[in-house]
Amino acid sequence: MASVELKLGDMFDGPSDLIVLPCSTSGTITSFVRERLIHYRIPYPTSGMKLGDVVILPFDGGENIAQFIGFAASVASNSTNATAIERIGTQLGNVTQEQSTIRRVAAPLLGAGAGGLRSEVVANALAKGFKKNAHNDAQLVLHVLQRDVFERISSFFTEATETKEVPATLKGEEFKNSAPPPRVFVSYCHTSPDHEKWVESLGAFLRENGIDARLDIWHLRRGMDLPQFMANELTLAEKVVIVSDERYAEKADGRVGGVGWETMLIQGDVARLPTNSTKYFVVVRSQKIDAGLPQYLKTKFVIHWPNNIENIDNRKLLLRELYDVIQIPELGKRPLYL
Repeated sequence: MASVELKLGDMFDGPSDLIVLPCSTSGTITSFVRERLIHYRIPYPTSGMKLGDVVILPFDGGENIAQFIGFAASVASNSTNATAIERIGTQLGNVTQEQSTIRRVAAPLLGAGAGGLRSEVVANALAKGFKKNAHNDAQLVLHVLQRDVFERISSFFTEATETKEVPATLKGEEFKNSAPPPRVFVSYCHTSPDHEKWVESLGAFLRENGIDARLDIWHLRRGMDLPQFMANELTLAEKVVIVSDERYAEKADGRVGGVGWETMLIQGDVARLPTNSTKYFVVVRSQKIDAGLPQYLKTKFVIHWPNNIENIDNRKLLLRELYDVIQIPELGKRPLYL
């Protein structure tokens, strides 16, 4: 089930798949939005949108932030209404169904500024619209810049009861909802058609078991920027599965192609992570483990999985690692006979 989260902070601190910016039906924007457009060289919205319309564009140069940028016409003549804001939420939910690469959507409290709507009404309308038809794995993150507003909205939805004037149906825990499925990026080399099929089968297995596995063959669309896609996916991923073989090791060590680019990104990310981090996990498909590992991964604990994709033991081991399920026997008492 799609989820909605309230978060304190700037949307551009990232990462997300889609960042939504407010505008008016005539294409005007606030000074805050204008600063972001200038800084990130984002095209300005055009006039002619209807109240509640949403337009999605590629976010060129948005590495580690988002792959797409959106404009939502949340205001017309300095006013708006909850119906229009709910319509925006519905369109954002529809986008997650239409585009498999968009799962995490970041948006501000659209209509709460120039539109004059109460923040609680805006949050409720966006959440209600989003959950109508959003993908089950999708998440809408509503960003609030002011701490007092954030705390007020959080308290409102946490403590809401039937006696309060709640404009729609989302209240308390229903607004918070459960966390989305773990997002896992699969890094690999297009060594051969058989290898690609093996990796695709691995990704399908992970998705069948509740993990939002992300592969370029599914989520990289025509016209998208490849380096930006890889940077965004690596940043958004809770875990990364590196499927390595001789060809992957060769490209990683030589910094060649997409694997070489990913290697630089991964090494930079690993450098800032704590030494006991389990974000990156390695599956080796080569018959000899050492031959299938690039230099920077030779000290990692790996799963040796050269052949059958349906290997039950390896499947269970990989799922336990990705879900962080560590089975440690309970510590007993010291024997009395000692």
